[in-house]
Amino acid sequence: MANATNYGIIGVGMMGREHLINLFHLRSEAVAVVCIADPHIPSQKLALNLAESFNWHLKVFSGHKDLLDSGLCDVVIVSTPNMTHYEILMDIINHPKAHHVLVEKPLCTTVMDCRKVTEAARKRPDMLVQVGLEYRYMPPVAKLIEIIKGGKIGEVKMVAIREHRFPFLVKVNNWNRFNCNSGGTLVEKCCHFFDLMRLFVGANPVRVMASGAIDVNHRDEVYNGKVPDIIDNAFVIVEFDNSTRGMLDLCMFAEGSKNEQEISVVGDLGKVQISLPSHTFYIFSSLICFTSWPLTAAYWHCQRIKDKLVTNFFFGWINVQ
Repeated sequence: MANATNYGIIGVGMMGREHLINLFHLRSEAVAVVCIADPHIPSQKLALNLAESFNWHLKVFSGHKDLLDSGLCDVVIVSTPNMTHYEILMDIINHPKAHHVLVEKPLCTTVMDCRKVTEAARKRPDMLVQVGLEYRYMPPVAKLIEIIKGGKIGEVKMVAIREHRFPFLVKVNNWNRFNCNSGGTLVEKCCHFFDLMRLFVGANPVRVMASGAIDVNHRDEVYNGKVPDIIDNAFVIVEFDNSTRGMLDLCMFAEGSKNEQEISVVGDLGKVQISLPSHTFYIFSSLICFTSWPLTAAYWHCQRIKDKLVTNFFFGWINVQ
């Protein structure tokens, strides 16, 4: 499309088609999807049908190299299975034509591959390479970040994240059932939460302790003679270089949960907590006054966010002698 930023999508399974929809909603910003690449014919057909409903006529490639060589797009979205990210990203970064890149999380499935990609990307100042850690931008989480960075709970000391949810969805050829393909449950799903922990505390991790198991999910499944090896529950504790700590409580067989995720951040002046998908948001922030006699005045302030509307409730003063 002339005078537009043209996108190509590599991998048009469920996530790739979601990106297609999102970019259609951005069409007023002069963006358009012009081509896709995917060797899986059913995924191609679903993406083409979706694009036709947007009046977008896409060029289809069976592989990412042909898409890159076509010169049709300015930006590439990589939404392929995790184990393919490294090869595809290196081909994009090393291509003569500069393509900006948004790659679905995780960046790669191993630390070594992540380092190779970041090192290669640093040598291409004409390209922007971004990982799609979109939890940062969800309205309740964005509000949470604003509260924390604004100092309303003081200096962050602890982060607790609970995800109790349904099992992994079915993907093409069931690639997400095996650690060698996905990087494992804590990489495939929980990289969002480790990213948020690091963002909340403003520090880097120095120590990790974890315990996990395969207790319920996928135990009776067999694919090409192999039983899935991804864990379905875990506890993880992360210690950061500023003496803060984060904890993850994960359960992938808790479909009946009222909220799929609960995030709480505690500082030395208060606590903030959100629940998803109910989009409830609570902040308890104390203003502590020290006088010549033992009085602690605490002002409790609660906010609830629902459909981006904010209502304030004032719980009053608590005096402790």
